[in-house]
Amino acid sequence: MSNANPRTTFNTAATLYEEVRPGYPEKLIQDVVDLSGLNDHSRILEVGCGTGKATQSFAERGYALVCLDIGADLIAVAQEKLKAYPNVTFVKTAFEEWKPEWSFDLIISATAFHWIDPQVRYLKASEVLESNGFLAVFSNQHVRKEEGFFAEVQSLYDRYYLPLTPNRPTHTANLPGVEAFHSPIRRVYPWIQTYSSEQYIKVLNTYSDHIALPDKNKQLLFEGIVNLIETKYDGKLTKHYAAFLDLRKTK
Repeated sequence: MSNANPRTTFNTAATLYEEVRPGYPEKLIQDVVDLSGLNDHSRILEVGCGTGKATQSFAERGYALVCLDIGADLIAVAQEKLKAYPNVTFVKTAFEEWKPEWSFDLIISATAFHWIDPQVRYLKASEVLESNGFLAVFSNQHVRKEEGFFAEVQSLYDRYYLPLTPNRPTHTANLPGVEAFHSPIRRVYPWIQTYSSEQYIKVLNTYSDHIALPDKNKQLLFEGIVNLIETKYDGKLTKHYAAFLDLRKTK
């Protein structure tokens, strides 16, 4: 496994990330808008925008967004995709180092908040938000991982030194600054995606732990995965996801 900071690996796969990583359910986006009471003058900060998978849904609604990311290539993809939206500004910087010029009504972070220094996450978020502002953290997570293909594939991961890792917790009750927020509203949005073996390998190539895997291990792992999908699952893999929303209001 590479010693590179896994937080930086996504930038090496920016184009592929945009091609194959899923977006977020429209119902989740609308719930964030409705529950946070956004209006035409509301300002949104996005922490870890990546290629704009979540950004676009808010941009299309006309909100002013400032979007932060540490990946220059990720931002370049997002800028090209969203060039028709002058209400969106991108800044290449880490949230921990960013110096805000004004406060925001809503902070969104889509499959990125867990990468932020846990000693900084809530403290800085509470400082950046207006009074009665909202923090919306959401992500797509794989569910039903103990069934079918995903149970069988574990032996391949064990063989090639990449055990399947549990989801990293985004929220912890005792992190600095969490006391500045009310108890969260939590919602879950299930959805399903079917992949060909080729598409699924592309998706794996956007995960930080897979990107960092030594080339030989990665080759053998991916060959084994393709063979399993093609021979036992008729060349198609159905993956059950759930989008999880955690929405918190400042006190």
